[in-house]
Amino acid sequence: MDAQIDSSIISSFLAAGIVAKLVLSTLLIGSIASWAIILNKWAGFRRVDSENRRFLLLFSKAEDLDDIQRSTLKRNTGSLATILSAALAKVDAFSTKENNGPEKKAIQLSVVERTLQGAIQDEITFQERFLHILATIGNTAPFIGLFGTVWGIMGAFQEIGRQGSANIAVVAPGVAEALVNTAAGLFVAIPAAVAYNLYINRIRKMHVQLEVFSSEVVSLVEEKMVSSSTEQLVR
Repeated sequence: MDAQIDSSIISSFLAAGIVAKLVLSTLLIGSIASWAIILNKWAGFRRVDSENRRFLLLFSKAEDLDDIQRSTLKRNTGSLATILSAALAKVDAFSTKENNGPEKKAIQLSVVERTLQGAIQDEITFQERFLHILATIGNTAPFIGLFGTVWGIMGAFQEIGRQGSANIAVVAPGVAEALVNTAAGLFVAIPAAVAYNLYINRIRKMHVQLEVFSSEVVSLVEEKMVSSSTEQLVR
């Protein structure tokens, strides 16, 4: 049964006109591209989620930023570890400079906050890669299929004019070609549109998670700055 269906699809493609073949070829390329992106993003999100879960488990056990830097960030490539690394790089740079009092600490904390926001935006931009292609395929594939549909119907009417008859044998090839283009357009568009919406929603949730985590990091950095100032005063 499957062999008959495959043979029917191939026969329909071979019997189609040049325009229909171009339409179907374009949709085939779009389908391959969309599925490649869908699977790539799925694997990427799965990896990030796994890394973030492992990171949060270690992060909850860490006592301070120094402990986090020693153990939690090792061999972790998740989004949470990425933004934390960016913040700690700034903190390490500040620790090598002389402290000029509370005003300087406030400026440094503001710089850390901006660094975190920049790291979050970079991470979100990275996760959004190729999604615009999915959106484009999802939006345009039905119209490409519709173009093939209209072309097939036009061919059916032209054949009626040439044959001077509207029986099923005359109109069937053109109508079949039109329906194949319609089905192909929907077959390409639906997975791309569904995946795009799912992934955009997932990225929004990731954005919220990163924002909440960045607030916690700012609190830890501020705590470290206060403790370091206290140690300097004691000395």
